[in-house]
Amino acid sequence: MYPQDDKTNSHHNLEKFDEWNKEKKTIHTVDPDGFYVNEREIWYVKLGMNVGNESNGKQDFRRPVVVIKKVGNLFFVVPMTTKGKDSKFYHVFQKNEYIEHYRDQIPEISRAQLSQVRIMDKRRFLDRIGYIHRDEFTEIKKKLRELLL
Repeated sequence: MYPQDDKTNSHHNLEKFDEWNKEKKTIHTVDPDGFYVNEREIWYVKLGMNVGNESNGKQDFRRPVVVIKKVGNLFFVVPMTTKGKDSKFYHVFQKNEYIEHYRDQIPEISRAQLSQVRIMDKRRFLDRIGYIHRDEFTEIKKKLRELLL
């Protein structure tokens, strides 16, 4: 039995888990063909409702991610956030480029949550919203190597 924690065991969170399970069933049936995902791109994905300190999707379980590596229909991604500290677990973006439609939706200061790196299926990808510059991409990969290896 896990210690009781009002924050993680609240009724609201249990309802969100139920909603996310229904959403996952829908995502599972999506045909991932018809669009391409590339390294350095920023995408909205269905990240979901996760456990403990893992990053969750926000509205409609969506969250922006940076695509680090492509392996078939699987992608090594890093979730983005507006919160966080200036530490080895975050990369503060300086030069992102966003598709015009999304420019007003993205805060000026955003960070890659390097400690939340994960593998994701193409079925979770929703909308390409921009890309990061090559120099920042190189820096993120360097930081990930240092953090993970």
